[in-house]
Amino acid sequence: MLHCLIMAGGSGTRFWPQSRKHRPKQLLNIVGEKTMIRATVDRVSPVIPFDRILIVTGGSHEDKIRAQLPEIATTSIVAEPFGRNTAPCIALAAYKLRKIDPDGVMAALPADHLIGKENDFVKALESAYHIAYQTEQLITFGIVPDRPETGYGYIQTGEIVSEKDGLKAFKVIRFVEKPELKTAQSYLARGDYLWNSGMFVWKISTIVAAFERYLPAISRAMEKIEADLNTEREAETVNRLYEELPDISIDYGIMERSDDVLVIPVDVGWNDVGSWTSLQDVWNTDENGNAIKGETLSLRSSGCVVSSPLKLTALVGVQDLIVVDTPDAILVCRKDSAQDIKQLQILLKERGYQGLL
Repeated sequence: MLHCLIMAGGSGTRFWPQSRKHRPKQLLNIVGEKTMIRATVDRVSPVIPFDRILIVTGGSHEDKIRAQLPEIATTSIVAEPFGRNTAPCIALAAYKLRKIDPDGVMAALPADHLIGKENDFVKALESAYHIAYQTEQLITFGIVPDRPETGYGYIQTGEIVSEKDGLKAFKVIRFVEKPELKTAQSYLARGDYLWNSGMFVWKISTIVAAFERYLPAISRAMEKIEADLNTEREAETVNRLYEELPDISIDYGIMERSDDVLVIPVDVGWNDVGSWTSLQDVWNTDENGNAIKGETLSLRSSGCVVSSPLKLTALVGVQDLIVVDTPDAILVCRKDSAQDIKQLQILLKERGYQGLL
């Protein structure tokens, strides 16, 4: 069977002041009326029923996640005692699912990405399932780039290895970190590079074997935890032993080290919604390129991102600003400094603004 892990442990600090420790990005309705995690679950539910969806989230968000997803069984929402990056999160899910369906296939998807073409995404998910089931390959989705983007990692594609329903799976030559603009332009011109989406599909047995080979510290810890998974002792055991796990991403820990990785190029309207600037591509824009949520007047202003649902915001003679209004904080930031917003957490803590974290 096809199962789905939804990784919901992120904090979304780049979306301050809307995102907070108690209300991370996946619990915001940044795009549309649904929260991002609700939209993610609904997106996969046509092919993966609720009883085969597993959520791994932070302990401080567990109750809110449960409230958002009443269809998901209590035992299928797992709280990490603290964040340990994507590799431990995926390992916990894989070992938990292995006890239920050792021959099954699992998808691993972030809770806070936007997919504009949901039917195309479901088709890609089904194709990846069939390829994963028939092989021992680790499969990732690569996004067909439409511009030279310096904010994403890249995947270089090699030969075609498999094809299902018109979607081709390519051998991965290498993963590349976020490049400089000139390099990104060359990748786009070459045509054999894709954006790294951070979405995966693989057989449960295949990813467990990969942990045993490439991240034995994680597999050893999971073997201690496994006996109590899916029992009433699960939470206590996870809380007690999770600290043994290294803080490492699945990309660094396994995907970049394995020779058994395939990538399926997809055009599904993907956006990782990684910062306020990304909403320029998501929200409707006015004639001057201002992306606006809420009531805004604009005079000789262009290229701004404004979130002001509670009051009128007026822009006069400004360009490329981010303006976010909430009941207790206002953010004004140049778009080219958007990645620095997360550093405000340090300053807020130093200045005693604990209630705004």
